[in-house]
Amino acid sequence: FDPDWPQALAELKPGTHPVDRDACLIWFQFFPLGLNELVTNTSDLAALELFYQFRGTFRLAEIADTSHRFLHSHRYWPAVKRALHHIEPDQSLTDMIRRVAALVKGPSEFTLTIAAIGLMTLRQIGPAFLTQPYTPPEDRGTPDEILRSRTTGAKCGLFSRRKPRVIIDEREKDGWFPLIPGQHITTAAERDKRPHHATDRRCSLGNGPIPVDCRSGTCGTCWVGILGGNENLSPVDEFEKKRMGYFGYWENPFHTPDVPTPLIRLACQTVAGETCSVVIPPWNGVWSSARREAYERLPKR
Repeated sequence: FDPDWPQALAELKPGTHPVDRDACLIWFQFFPLGLNELVTNTSDLAALELFYQFRGTFRLAEIADTSHRFLHSHRYWPAVKRALHHIEPDQSLTDMIRRVAALVKGPSEFTLTIAAIGLMTLRQIGPAFLTQPYTPPEDRGTPDEILRSRTTGAKCGLFSRRKPRVIIDEREKDGWFPLIPGQHITTAAERDKRPHHATDRRCSLGNGPIPVDCRSGTCGTCWVGILGGNENLSPVDEFEKKRMGYFGYWENPFHTPDVPTPLIRLACQTVAGETCSVVIPPWNGVWSSARREAYERLPKR
């Protein structure tokens, strides 16, 4: 079914709720099948990690239950895990996703997205995660409230006007930092002095919640997914396109090329004019096709 995934998601997309429509595609771009195969097929993970400059948690198996925490349909994950025991491999991929979603007690506009993620997780890491106990965090608002909040500024004070912000965790009341319109996202993030390095080792003290090793598009550390407020962001320029090609973040069938504001961006190259909501991926690296070809040419021990 590997070549069928883009078409399956395209067929299911009209029946999914807008709160998770882009979020689902972002997840598939964060955890591409090619990355899993790269990691699974190596005999020297340390050498591979060094060559591709992987940092953070790039193995889906380590975060199977939380990798999609930014989806509203994450609340159905335990039920999806139970439903995955009943899949019929003789069906088409689209029918398999629909079958899993139907076994979950919930509106199909939500269960379809998390069912697709469940099947891809099963495809990549096998069934071991199905028996791991997990309780999702409580929701913070209805789907429509979440959609509105993605472009709504923070209210500071009883009578003050709402101020622009960048939301980094929609499940947390304080999961955002303030924004001055016209700032690059990483520049705004630097004003957030909370100890984010304590929960993400890629972050450094005083530099905010978005991991950075430069602010010039050189390192690729600051890539993010855009959950909402894309219309408030600067369009991609040629330099960002070139760098994303170098890092390989757009090298998957779920990326739509040639759109002014794609779902995956470099935060240091993206100017925000108003409130937006982003999700920070748990890893970064340089793994473009050119990089993979170079790795294959290396003499093997």
